[in-house]
Amino acid sequence: MNKKELLLGFALGLLTTGIGLFLVALLFSFISPNFHWQSLQNGDLLGKYIALGSLLNMLPFFVLLSRKKEAMGYGIIIAVATLTLSTLFF
Repeated sequence: MNKKELLLGFALGLLTTGIGLFLVALLFSFISPNFHWQSLQNGDLLGKYIALGSLLNMLPFFVLLSRKKEAMGYGIIIAVATLTLSTLFF
């Protein structure tokens, strides 16, 4: 397994989740921005937002698998697993 492709997939997974997190925050920001930021800091919504933002990773994952880039797809899976564990413990 090529470590460069694995790290590139990991970075792609984190970037895609960040974009998804931003889009979900824009979509569900019907409350005031100050309260929204405070609830994210308290940890009330952060795990849910990260989970919804991680759904966006399915698109690059399946595109990479169709192009026979399994190492990069594995990197995306590792990124999602890392985000899941960080959400559970922090």
